[in-house]
Amino acid sequence: MDATMENKMGLPPPYEPSAPNPAPPPSYFGDNPPPPAAPTTQPRTVVVTSAPTSSDTSDIKIGPRPTGITCPNCNRSVVTRVHYAANNRTHIISAGLCILTGCCCGCFVPYCMRSCKSANHFCPKCRAFIGTYAPS
Repeated sequence: MDATMENKMGLPPPYEPSAPNPAPPPSYFGDNPPPPAAPTTQPRTVVVTSAPTSSDTSDIKIGPRPTGITCPNCNRSVVTRVHYAANNRTHIISAGLCILTGCCCGCFVPYCMRSCKSANHFCPKCRAFIGTYAPS
């Protein structure tokens, strides 16, 4: 087959052989290459710190309202900042009210009441989590 016959059949043209190793691109540094980096052998200093030993939050007694305590993270005497969050109890009470009342009007009441939510306590100074009060 000749080249004209190959083009009529829709075949691609034959590839031309390329040079085995192309020339490298021109240097960015001109004729002067950069000096090699000198190895630095400076001693490294390692600082080891320990966490406060009184970080056990299981002994802290907290309630549903802001509580005055000593923060286990920053060791300051603070009154906690409380964020109320819905929990499983909130959802169950809402579903029960919806079924008992027969309409969806009563199902929003537990989400407006703090007594149906968990109280998450945070330190106002360092913003560390201190604990959760879950209503029983």
